[in-house]
Amino acid sequence: MRHVHRTTPLIALARHGRVAGGVVGRLGLEASEAESSTGSTTAASTQAPTSAAGTTAANGPASCIRGNFRFTQMAYDGPVQTQFGPTVITGGIGGRRIELKRDNTFHFTDDGSDQVQFSLLGNPPTDGTAVLKAQSDGTFVPTEQTANFNITALSGTLLLTLQNGSIINIPLPPDGAGVKETFGLNGDATYTCQGNTVTFRFPALTIALERV
Repeated sequence: MRHVHRTTPLIALARHGRVAGGVVGRLGLEASEAESSTGSTTAASTQAPTSAAGTTAANGPASCIRGNFRFTQMAYDGPVQTQFGPTVITGGIGGRRIELKRDNTFHFTDDGSDQVQFSLLGNPPTDGTAVLKAQSDGTFVPTEQTANFNITALSGTLLLTLQNGSIINIPLPPDGAGVKETFGLNGDATYTCQGNTVTFRFPALTIALERV
């Protein structure tokens, strides 16, 4: 049975599970008339491509995915698979924002205001909560229907609180190495735009955004 969970990436679980057990003369004229006509034609010719270029920039491929957004959903197709076993991750997207820029870079932030809940489905299972307060930068390569994402920088803190009350500070890799899959903004995705919303569909993850 396929289970879809409203989730946010809990980065450390992919690497530290053991601690829990951005996108153109007219002929016969007098010389002076010919010059005047030529000047007018030239002026008109130089203006048209500018207008066309402006239209292309405003309405070109992937224009609907550029801007500032807040996260409204992160849903994996079932538990997140880590080297320590399947992990269910819920919550944590309330403080998430992303800017998808015109130069095909993105900036992501999580202010840590929305707590993550996780469960390692081991034997026995291990439950807990986490607070992610982080930011990341990266690049994306858009087409009319797809976008490829790659995280290039990551910083911040991740604090886990286990069911026994233990608190663990998990370091985040500066380049996102090894955690990009669970972080979400990684690899190829298709996208759809509707009004102020954009939905990215990765192979095993759906991310929904709302323009702010």
